[in-house]
Amino acid sequence: MLRIAKISAVTLAVLSLVVGCSSGGRPPQGEAAASGDIGITESVAPSLIPHQIGQSFPYRETFSDDTSPVDWQVEVTKVQCGIRVLKNAADNPAYTSGNWSSDNVPPERIDAKAPSGQAFCRMDATLKNVGNTPASGTEDFGNIDTDKGQFASSYDEDAYIASNLLEDEDAPGSPFNPGSTARVIKIWTAPADAKPLAVLFPADTAFDKSSHRIMVS
Repeated sequence: MLRIAKISAVTLAVLSLVVGCSSGGRPPQGEAAASGDIGITESVAPSLIPHQIGQSFPYRETFSDDTSPVDWQVEVTKVQCGIRVLKNAADNPAYTSGNWSSDNVPPERIDAKAPSGQAFCRMDATLKNVGNTPASGTEDFGNIDTDKGQFASSYDEDAYIASNLLEDEDAPGSPFNPGSTARVIKIWTAPADAKPLAVLFPADTAFDKSSHRIMVS
C-alpha cells in the first residue's frame, strides 16, 4: 500500500503533536529511505524526548489516509563510529555489471571502505510491533549527532550498505506482523575522528521532524 502523509504522534504531556508525511522506510524493511546527502545539518531541537541506548520507548506510526496505525517498541542497542571497513557490505561492480560467465562468477558483495578522512558510523536497533496491525516496513531513523556536527545518511551509498548488512546477517524481512521484531541497521559516513553523541528518531524530512533523541552515553 502506498503510504502518503504520516502524522507522528508522541506523548502529549511531553511533546505537542507532530504532523508530517511518510517518506517510507529503508530498503531492508521494504520501503525506500528518503535521506539527503551527507553533511552537517542544523542543531537538535531542544524539545526532543531523551532516551539512552538499551532503553526502549513506544512510538505510534500513523497516517493521514485509511492505513491503520502501527505501534512500535523502539530500542537502539548499539552505536559505533570510526569504522573504516564494513565486511561484505558493498555491491561488487564486477558482479552487477553482468559481464561474466557462469564459469567465472565474481562475488556479489565486497568490503565497503570509507572515503579518505572519513569512516562509517553504524547503529543497530530493534523495532517490535506491539500493536494489532501488520507493518509493511519500519519507521526510519534520522541523523546522527556527533562532536563534529550532525550527519545524514545518504540514500545512494549508506542506505544500501545497511541493506546489504541486514541481508548478510539474515535479518527478518517484512511484513512485520503483531508480535514480530524487526532489526534495523543504519549507516552514516562521517569524519574519521567523529565521536557519536546521539541518534535522532524518526527521520527528519520536509514534512516530519524528529521527536526522540537516543543518547549514546
